[in-house]
Amino acid sequence: MGTKLTQLLQEKRADILEKWENSVLSCYGPDAMRIFKTQQNQFANPIGHKTRLGLAELYDVLCDPGEEAVYTPDLQEYIKVKAVQKVSASDAVSFVFKLRELVREQLGKKGMTESYKEWLAFDARIDAAALAIFDMFVNSREQVYLVRINEFKQNRYLLTDGTICPSKLMRKDNKLPNAIADPGEISTQGNGAGCGLPAGKSAG
Repeated sequence: MGTKLTQLLQEKRADILEKWENSVLSCYGPDAMRIFKTQQNQFANPIGHKTRLGLAELYDVLCDPGEEAVYTPDLQEYIKVKAVQKVSASDAVSFVFKLRELVREQLGKKGMTESYKEWLAFDARIDAAALAIFDMFVNSREQVYLVRINEFKQNRYLLTDGTICPSKLMRKDNKLPNAIADPGEISTQGNGAGCGLPAGKSAG
């Protein structure tokens, strides 16, 4: 990109970023978006905070002809947020192409005709950024799955309410064989432990 388009993008930076941020956050609904926009505390509003920083960082990268690194820290944090949400890879990347639409709206046709080659270069940078962000999202989503699998392996005896499965406790106290026995076999082992009866009592 040359100087003219870069200058136009810098002049319209605040307006474009505002519209871009609104477009991205609108997918959460009006009530959530209101909180994301008004709450400035990054700990009380992590999604809004990471979105704001990630978009600003990506915008500056795309507007700088000499900048090639898309994998910036704030952008990576934003993509990690998308990775833990129930969105497809295409939805997670679509915000990049929304920027192209907003830039054209803000700069108008005059800017395009006066710096056509620069626009082509800018479009190419957006396409390249979208591919890089796609890879970033897929890698982050893979890490999320790996973490969940490890958590499941480590806590596979936990029930949905956080309590420990009774069979796990019984194994720990040597009251249940490691191999899960058939319920009928447990109830006929003579002490009634398998069906919740006191020792020495039978179901009859």
